[in-house]
Amino acid sequence: MVSDFEIPATYSSSSAYPACFARILHERTRCRGARPLGPQRRIIVTVTLRVADEPPDRPEWLRETIRLLVESTTDERAHLLAIVDSAPEAELSAGSDDDWGLGQVAAHALIVERGVTLIGLRLATGAEPGPTGQPRPAASATTRTGIAALAARAAATCDRLRADFPGEPDAARTARHPYFGDLNCFGWLLMLPIHYKGHLAALRAGRPSAL
Repeated sequence: MVSDFEIPATYSSSSAYPACFARILHERTRCRGARPLGPQRRIIVTVTLRVADEPPDRPEWLRETIRLLVESTTDERAHLLAIVDSAPEAELSAGSDDDWGLGQVAAHALIVERGVTLIGLRLATGAEPGPTGQPRPAASATTRTGIAALAARAAATCDRLRADFPGEPDAARTARHPYFGDLNCFGWLLMLPIHYKGHLAALRAGRPSAL
């Protein structure tokens, strides 16, 4: 379905040129009259748009979205691993159930990345999403080797998302997020970079994150 509508817009200008009442139609501007109003003038512009409910380039748009999502998530994962690499061993194993240490945050973020990616991909393909709860790793279970293994699994899952995300995803199927409620595949996937950014900002500021 395609529909036309017009958006009237007004703005003021301090230019010395006279006012021009214009219509922008399909990227062409046509002056329809002018009269000087002094240094402060008002220009009224009407923009005609065509709105497509089913844009023909949707598959390419989705592929580009997934590519950008994977690249952004990969960058955030690399930032997290750089912090882990520079931390002493004692710092990685510090923390408690109520006050997470670096190792717990890193393990949590990597497990969430892989889990959310799989949930999003499963929903997009019409499959059952699997468990959707929040992972809360114990400090005693986090090691440098374990974090590296989690990172490798997360990276492999991101590669799978980029390769297997369908051109016509199932947007109706949902899974319950522990905080946001029912989300479809896009709702799950688009929160990935925000989740990383929240934890990274908190680590750099030396404070906990609610995420």
